[in-house]
Amino acid sequence: MIKVYPSRAVSASLVCPLDFRVDFSETNMLNINHGAARPGFIGSTWLLAGCLAVLLAGRADGKQWKIGKDSELKTALKDVAAGDAIVLADGDWKDAKLTFEQLPGTNEAPIVVRPQHPGGVVFSGATEFRVSGTHVNVTGFVFRDPDGVSDVVQLRTHSQRLAHHCRVTQCWFEQTGDSDAGIESRWLSIYGTNNRVDHCYFGGKKSRGTTLVVWVSEVAQHHRIDHNHFGPRPELGRNGGETIRIGTSEVSELECASVVEDNYFYRCDGEAEVVSNKSCGNIYRHNVFDSCAGALTLRHGHRCLVDGNIFLGRQQRGTGGVRLIGQDHRVTNNYFEGLRGDAERAALCMMNGIPNGALNSYAPVRGAVVAHNTFIDCKVSMEIGMGAGKKQSANPSDCQFVGNIFMPMKWQLFRIHAEPKDFVWQGNLQQAGGDDRDTFMQFPRVELSLQRAADGLLRPSDARSLRCDVHDIVKNDLDDFPRGANAVAGCDDPATAHRVWPSAENTGPTWRPR
Repeated sequence: MIKVYPSRAVSASLVCPLDFRVDFSETNMLNINHGAARPGFIGSTWLLAGCLAVLLAGRADGKQWKIGKDSELKTALKDVAAGDAIVLADGDWKDAKLTFEQLPGTNEAPIVVRPQHPGGVVFSGATEFRVSGTHVNVTGFVFRDPDGVSDVVQLRTHSQRLAHHCRVTQCWFEQTGDSDAGIESRWLSIYGTNNRVDHCYFGGKKSRGTTLVVWVSEVAQHHRIDHNHFGPRPELGRNGGETIRIGTSEVSELECASVVEDNYFYRCDGEAEVVSNKSCGNIYRHNVFDSCAGALTLRHGHRCLVDGNIFLGRQQRGTGGVRLIGQDHRVTNNYFEGLRGDAERAALCMMNGIPNGALNSYAPVRGAVVAHNTFIDCKVSMEIGMGAGKKQSANPSDCQFVGNIFMPMKWQLFRIHAEPKDFVWQGNLQQAGGDDRDTFMQFPRVELSLQRAADGLLRPSDARSLRCDVHDIVKNDLDDFPRGANAVAGCDDPATAHRVWPSAENTGPTWRPR
């Protein structure tokens, strides 16, 4: 028997100067908690608790539709209206098949789909969770050890019935250590337009298949992926271990215009591409990549922005930065430290391209702007022309390297596989000392005065050594504050304040799963 009860929803109301003897130990790095405690948990406050209660409950003047495991969902939801809350009974839901079809939420009165209590519903096994419609908030669920389905959560219910202006928030996706890897699957597939995924946790995925996928179509998607904690993903040993993928090669020339910001990636080691960009016009900013054996890879597509991100290698094997393929990308204000990857996992890698190649090949790198980045103690700061050969014969061309700081320490600054064409090098600085084995390009050597700040980053203490003849390339700095009147090289203008960076403590859900 279907049990659906409409009712009123209730809303609730160490600083050290950097020289060649600097300590690069993990304890001096960015202060990020990845200890034994459950990741993603934040100590509660009254304000946070109140906001979460409002989000979970729905509007005070809407109805609550209570759904049990034995309910016929299609019948139960036929009278759901904007502002209502669909409440699933707490418990373990194994092999659940849930389709929330064309829910009619509005901007002022979204429909909320939630458990009775945050984390109270645990989905497992061959669960399929599907949502379409407008302004639907899915919140508070646990998806644990999914197995036997190609897609666990989809923001669509049919190829023609998609989700728009919907939100997946405060959800927990995990695969536990003693579970089988299972078949190839994706945990969250985003379709439609203007959707948001925020404050979720994703960790432990062992099976092949991208953790989170954005599917690109003819209409720009304008999705936002923010404040999520992407936890450890073990090495897969083959392709298909990306943490995020936006698009596919077939649609890579289309505009997606989505934003990935303020996320924390920790030990996402699935494969060489932690993030795989395969569409145009996307923005990646203010993310922290901590000990990830892979790179943020602009594999296909053009006109993407990679701005103000932190890449911390912690001297771990294979840790990488940004890989460039395609046209008119901008890589600005990024901080690279302690990376130990090379080739495609170098701090910055520019691939050689294939002239007039197919969509799934390597588009030539053209028109890139690499400006005001800081490279510290990286095994290879820049690989240029990677993959060059008879087939990949299009060398990187018409790019600008402006206002960057390089502190290679004992490592190589450049590996040049193919001579770049018509590059502009302006205002780049290199730490004084070291050897001169990199003969491709000599930057002015200066005494750079950097100190370990409270947030764990090496930041300049004296702007005078950073002065450069570069203006108006990048308006803001690493912390997203306007740069001062005097142009300085590197990602951080010492005249600005510091922002709070994503960590295990301030991303992901505000509750712990049972």
